[in-house]
Amino acid sequence: MNSIQTIELTHVAATGEAVGRDEDGRTVFVPDAIPGETVEVETGAEAERWRRGILRKVVTTSPDRVEAPCPHFGPRHPVASAGGKLLNPYWRLAGCGGCQWQHIDYERQLSLKREIVVNILIREARPGKSRRNSRQIVEQLVADVVAIGARADDSIDGAPSVLDFSYRTRMQFDLARSNLLTLVGRDQEPMVVDACLLHHPQLAELFAGFRDESGGEEQEEDGELTRHPGSAGVHRVTLAVGGSAGSLRESDKGVLILHSENDNPPNLELDLPVNVFFLHEANEPSLELLVGDWSYSLQVAGHQLTAYPPLGGGVGDNHLLADEVLAAVAADLLELKTFEHLLDLWAGIGARAVVLSEQIATIVAVEEAELPAAALRANLEGFDNTDAWQGEMLSTIRKLRRGQYHFDAALLAPPAGHIDPELFSLLTRMRIRRCGLITEEPARLARALEAVQEEGYYLTAVQPVDLQPHQPGVTLVARFDRK
Repeated sequence: MNSIQTIELTHVAATGEAVGRDEDGRTVFVPDAIPGETVEVETGAEAERWRRGILRKVVTTSPDRVEAPCPHFGPRHPVASAGGKLLNPYWRLAGCGGCQWQHIDYERQLSLKREIVVNILIREARPGKSRRNSRQIVEQLVADVVAIGARADDSIDGAPSVLDFSYRTRMQFDLARSNLLTLVGRDQEPMVVDACLLHHPQLAELFAGFRDESGGEEQEEDGELTRHPGSAGVHRVTLAVGGSAGSLRESDKGVLILHSENDNPPNLELDLPVNVFFLHEANEPSLELLVGDWSYSLQVAGHQLTAYPPLGGGVGDNHLLADEVLAAVAADLLELKTFEHLLDLWAGIGARAVVLSEQIATIVAVEEAELPAAALRANLEGFDNTDAWQGEMLSTIRKLRRGQYHFDAALLAPPAGHIDPELFSLLTRMRIRRCGLITEEPARLARALEAVQEEGYYLTAVQPVDLQPHQPGVTLVARFDRK
């Protein structure tokens, strides 16, 4: 049997686990615990300098510990308090690999996220001559994490509540052999869930409808599926919704993408207001429309926008209010003025540009991917102070430079957080004084700072935004000023 040790937890790891040291001085990572707690853990995986601790008992409980509302959250074994109370009474249903922090009060989650960002920047960027000096510099750069409130019309008594549940408008699921929608469990095995509290009500509706209608290998004549997707080799599905108020309807459809390495799409009939696509993943990936329309609608800051099937993973794509909030944060951080001109790079479908168009003189929005760029053109068509471009990013910026475009500021949201120093070199030559970078990769940001500084920009502020409640990840809007 693995040994049981008592560990005092002192801080949080970048992975979201609480961290302490064992009696041998080795670092111990403990999921499901909170910094400040003293816990009993069973030894899991280990190496020369670290161990994984499996939480068994919370000896000293943090005042920030709360009861997780989702029965699928937490470890698949009982965890007790010092007094013998079971802290996870639904442990037999638990084991979902999604949320990591439902047991932590939301205000504490925000402070832990900031702590993670600060520690990453200190460790990876090392901006000062010593660790102490680096901490002083980084603490001044990184603001408190912004929490997102629900829209006023969705809240009680007109006071927006924190939107820490019901915010996701997109999620991907595996399709088990039993043809059930599954998520990856903590043990990396498929896990069936009957609902997800993170789902926006429309996504919950689409999830429940698809789950119920695809429950058997064959459906009756009056059923909604004449042949089950799994029979066509479908191994994964993506569900997405526009996130407007009310239920799904013909004017406000959802999206269903069936992922398969088989070239033959299923014969599918759904009694749901949904656009259905078949994604051929073998050889050269291609997308085929099976049912409905190519586009669907999104509501952003009171504007009805066009979107196409979501294939990529842009910053904040899964959050109901991401574009509105990131646009507002960027405008404030960059101190945008009504007479200024903005270059919006990796603009997606143009949601941020639509929001910012009311606050600035002109915007040129650039997108590389074909489908988002098509939506970008459609969404900016009615705005006389915006211009949509499609093309590879560096070559497009060179065209804009040759065309003698003038910009006061730039806003960048590169995919996967990739930061190309050559891009900043071009922006320097265009005499753009302020740049905002949106990223979900603080480590990549930290490692790129020296190269970006060599190209003429230095980091002046970092504003974290919480688009991933109950998970350790955080979205950053970073400001760079030209020397």
